[in-house]
Amino acid sequence: MQRPKLQWCDLPKELWQMIGKFLETRVDVLRFRSVCSLWRSALPPDLDPIDSPPLPLGFPHAGEEPPAAVSQTTVYRLQSLIAGEGSDESLPFLVKLEEANCGEMRLLHPITNWQLRLSITPTIKEFNLLDYRVVELVKLYSLKYAYTKIDVTYVNKVVVLPADHLSLGEDFVVFMIYRGGKLAVMRYGDESWIRVDENNSHYDDLIVYKGQCYVVDKWGTISWISQALQVIQYSPPLCGFGAHKHLVECCGGLCVVDRYLGSEPQRKFNYIHCDGEVVDFKVYRLDEEWATWVNVTNLGDQVIILSYDGAFSVSTRDFPGVKGNCIMFTEQDFGPLPAVIGMRSRSRHRRVFDLQDGSMSNIGYSQLFRTPSNWLTN
Repeated sequence: MQRPKLQWCDLPKELWQMIGKFLETRVDVLRFRSVCSLWRSALPPDLDPIDSPPLPLGFPHAGEEPPAAVSQTTVYRLQSLIAGEGSDESLPFLVKLEEANCGEMRLLHPITNWQLRLSITPTIKEFNLLDYRVVELVKLYSLKYAYTKIDVTYVNKVVVLPADHLSLGEDFVVFMIYRGGKLAVMRYGDESWIRVDENNSHYDDLIVYKGQCYVVDKWGTISWISQALQVIQYSPPLCGFGAHKHLVECCGGLCVVDRYLGSEPQRKFNYIHCDGEVVDFKVYRLDEEWATWVNVTNLGDQVIILSYDGAFSVSTRDFPGVKGNCIMFTEQDFGPLPAVIGMRSRSRHRRVFDLQDGSMSNIGYSQLFRTPSNWLTN
């Protein structure tokens, strides 16, 4: 005797509430609530996903400095579930969502962070997440002025991780590199920043790797931050001669991408001005067992993306038709324009570097960055 099929909507409401507690991303919450009225009533719209900090995180300021807050962007891989098989629309692509106040979300370009604009002649104004398979890839953070949403120019990099990783409480801690290379930390709810490692003011990048915060300085030395907020050396110096070093998880480990410029970066007024064009990249992977550097000359199917607010990598196996073994990046200043204090340089040229032959070119149309709807444009 065949058993009758049980409909999803017939399950008890208490079960959906239990499921909702295990949703890991805000998009998962939105998709869950959009299925039907029963699911929507089972889950509040302001439910915070697990391991997600309460945004915006307030930022202490003094004097005439306007209030600021930590902003979060999330990179997703989207693939249409309704497009015809074999069409360009059926291929997966990247999209970046910025979570603003009151649950508002903005679609951004995955590299430049420019907000996607409305098309002049849109045909269909519809973007339904239920029409896509959504996979979260990485969360990135930046510091913005609360009222204008403009980036705080003297802050170079921001990361957020649960405070219990450092035995600092039950909330979240924020690490940042600011004013050309200084390192600081703040617990959620604190009224001031704590300077970390006052002997080194030449840090380039931060990353959370395997639940631990790592930092790299201009000499290519990677260190980790202990529970006592001490910077512990983790790798030997890289001795790379690039102008800026990026930390990225790639090739099964922790890598440093060394960016070479046509002219030396200048450190003035506590900012880093990288005013030369990019001429080369070198990639090094840290052999964690032997604490040695391995020169990476072939990334295989990996693409490293040096986004405006952080670095991450993707595999071309997840993006058919996209060429691997390359670095996608922006050419820009790392500080404010001389004539417009308080605003970042807007010359974010999208470029790609091929590790195979060392060639550099502009990124034109790329399936990786196409817009999710025809009523949006880059």
